[in-house]
Amino acid sequence: MIPSVTELPRLAIIGAGLSGLTLAGELDGFAEVTVFDKSPRVGGRIATRLGEDSQFDYGAQFLTARSVVFRNYLKPLIAAGHMAEWRPRVITLGGDDKPYRRDWFEPHYVAVPGMNTLCQLAAEGKNLILDTAIESLEKTIGGWILQDHSGACHGPFDWVACAMPAPQVGALLPSSFTGYEQVCGTTMLGCYSLLLGFSEPLQSLWQAAVVKHSSIGWLAFESSRPGRAGGCGLLVQSTNTWAEQHLDDDSRQVQQTLWDELERLMAKTLPEPKYSRLHRWRYANTVPTPKATPEVSPEAECLMDEQLQLGVCGDWLLGGRVESAYLSGLALATELKQRF
Repeated sequence: MIPSVTELPRLAIIGAGLSGLTLAGELDGFAEVTVFDKSPRVGGRIATRLGEDSQFDYGAQFLTARSVVFRNYLKPLIAAGHMAEWRPRVITLGGDDKPYRRDWFEPHYVAVPGMNTLCQLAAEGKNLILDTAIESLEKTIGGWILQDHSGACHGPFDWVACAMPAPQVGALLPSSFTGYEQVCGTTMLGCYSLLLGFSEPLQSLWQAAVVKHSSIGWLAFESSRPGRAGGCGLLVQSTNTWAEQHLDDDSRQVQQTLWDELERLMAKTLPEPKYSRLHRWRYANTVPTPKATPEVSPEAECLMDEQLQLGVCGDWLLGGRVESAYLSGLALATELKQRF
């Protein structure tokens, strides 16, 4: 039975990516929810940027749906034209072998007109406080108080849910939190995204490429995605391993290195781009936790401490895919509904 409005518990969600927004949506009518995010926009790594007349999905490139529950979530979005299957010509580049075609054996979807549309839709009607980095939590008699980067306090809240990358969660949670060792034991890896916009189309036999034995791991012509408009945009993403080795390098040197490698892979001198931007993702992918804590299995979809009234969700708990973010937020919502 859904409680009356006057009895609704107060919940703060820190992180407005798909996991946090899914949690907020599922608890509509069960809790009074406020969602915080340090960014001025929702979405986290499901991100889209406009550059000159080109558009770039410079975080998550696509999503797959391997669970029934996530396929059901996508069905109305597909029917409404907000999601579409992406069928690019994909090849594998790099190494000594000649480039070869790479077939996808399951549907790959993108949001329309940009990947961040998925989270923009999920954020509709939510109580959002953006451009606000929460730096500390304090438990008081009245509930949890959240202090942001400017020193302002928010709350009190009965419950707090963290929906950010594991290192950021570990920096906020008390060490007494159940599953704290799993949070702090999760390693996340970085990635660089180089956004390039050209005045004229680049001639290529492929639209997306998985790259081997290179500092670059992925290439994609943005105009090949359904519902995209604008000029020739090429997204270059580094491998996680290379990014980790160069996270603190000068951005100009990083950009030049990726550009030189791009020309080598394409075996030609490229024209000067009219738009160029480098973005560093410090936490882009997850290294699986080698050992579980006694309290939590390595397959846990979410983490929760009922005594402290703290919860954790995020894609990193389930392997880092977009679907993982949704499933983790859904799992924490299911746990919280049983306690509200």
